[in-house]
Amino acid sequence: MKTLLGRLRNRSAAPDSGLATTLQPPIEPPPAVAWAQRMREVGARPFDSKEAARRLVNLWRVDPGFSALDDAALQRLAAQLEAAVVDEGADLVRQDETSTHLLVLLEGRVAIEQVSPRGKRTPLAEARGGDLLGEPGSLDAGPRTAMCRTLVPSIVAAIELTALQRLVVDDAPLAAALYAAIARRLSLRLRQTGARLGALLSPI
Repeated sequence: MKTLLGRLRNRSAAPDSGLATTLQPPIEPPPAVAWAQRMREVGARPFDSKEAARRLVNLWRVDPGFSALDDAALQRLAAQLEAAVVDEGADLVRQDETSTHLLVLLEGRVAIEQVSPRGKRTPLAEARGGDLLGEPGSLDAGPRTAMCRTLVPSIVAAIELTALQRLVVDDAPLAAALYAAIARRLSLRLRQTGARLGALLSPI
């Protein structure tokens, strides 16, 4: 019996199990999706960046910073945009992914949906011209909590997050206008979400 117990102790102390765990590859998140990659996946076609900047200013003219932009600032804004025309039924944003850009819908309609583990899609909202797509995940580098799918042929503009960061140093007025507009739309989205939750939780 002592001999058997000794053998079991020696086997439990052997480094085999520890070695096996160290050989397991580390779990790493998938790489962030770049806008150029998504354009290829959905068959998007490039759209003129100057026209995209003009449309963005028209859509966001209610924001004081954008209403004050002159022609020179418009040209600088165009340099930060990569716009595209996208067909109906294209997944611009996919749930649980991360990305390197922020999307603005310039024209069209986009369904914002949440997908269950079984594949069921639950509509959350519908985006229209001037709305941001996937902005919380874009700004905090977290995974997207919903997907965005075009309901009609649409025009979207992408702004790389690294470009936004560079603007803070290189073009502070334009960066301030962009961040203020983004913050305003985030605030509106939170207010809408809060109102829906309040309606759902209130007694009938």
